[in-house]
Amino acid sequence: MLLTFQDRLRVPWRGGAKQITLDNVAPIALLVSLQLLAAVNFYCSLFVFTMIPLMLLYLKRLLGKILPKSKFFILWFLSSGVYLLFLFEFTVPLLEILPQENVAFIALLSLSFIFLFKTNRRAALGHIATHASNGASAGVDGCKNGSDSQTAVLISDRDDSDDGGSVGGEGGRLACQLCRKYVPPRAYHCKVCASCVQKQDHHNVWLNCCVGKANHRLYLLGCIFTLLTLLLFANLALTAVCHPTPIFNVYGVIVMMPDDCTDIFFQYDIALCFTGSIYALLMAVFIAISILKQLCFISCGITYTEWRRGDHVNRRNCCWNWKAFCLGQ
Repeated sequence: MLLTFQDRLRVPWRGGAKQITLDNVAPIALLVSLQLLAAVNFYCSLFVFTMIPLMLLYLKRLLGKILPKSKFFILWFLSSGVYLLFLFEFTVPLLEILPQENVAFIALLSLSFIFLFKTNRRAALGHIATHASNGASAGVDGCKNGSDSQTAVLISDRDDSDDGGSVGGEGGRLACQLCRKYVPPRAYHCKVCASCVQKQDHHNVWLNCCVGKANHRLYLLGCIFTLLTLLLFANLALTAVCHPTPIFNVYGVIVMMPDDCTDIFFQYDIALCFTGSIYALLMAVFIAISILKQLCFISCGITYTEWRRGDHVNRRNCCWNWKAFCLGQ
């Protein structure tokens, strides 16, 4: 019955009706319902913000096994951005927000979406196209049916070197055991994308694409602007609904921090702003951890995939590694 209902759930669209799957509807419904529940009282808020990370971790493991190409997480991310924007523009007391603060928030949010959108769009440029080679047709089948233990398996006929890839030096012949084709150094196979990716860092479920040589810099910039957006939203919303106190002055701009938030659950719309700020801070914590990991790996000249596989080759010094990253080498 569930499969029949999902198959018949369609909306009119140009070129034909589009099917709506449960993983397309669930993130929006879950996010809105959980945020509304969190604003009821303190205990509901504590329950919701404890459950959200655990629920997302469980769904990541579950969907990774049964539906690896699910759009659940990217729709959750987009829904979160739209929800916070709606809160900021229609629920946060606008008399407490300066026009330049509103412009700064919109600008940072726009830059975040632009860089992350480009990250998703450029992901396909890092995929190594299957070309005519020995066993190419068998390799395509191998890509589609790769097991979890064969996420990124490469073999080489040369030893590692300081300037080469994680397996094999520059110019070494590398072959993917799943695709049955030669690939450049530091290319790894992604079982979700069913393709080898140049200098793959990781497969990002929140963007539903691989982060590699083609879009790594855009991904890092997108994460940084997203972190700044979340921190600015949390600060402006909390100082608007709570009692603010000045902290310091930067070029004539007084930076405020919330001082007393004891009465926020007595009014539902104020509580929505408060819980939205807590949700933004929760997202900011995980994004900050991701950025710190990226900074460490880039400084060491390795990717997350190489670190996870044990290819801990420190490629020259930190400055050279950052120069190579910025130049896309």
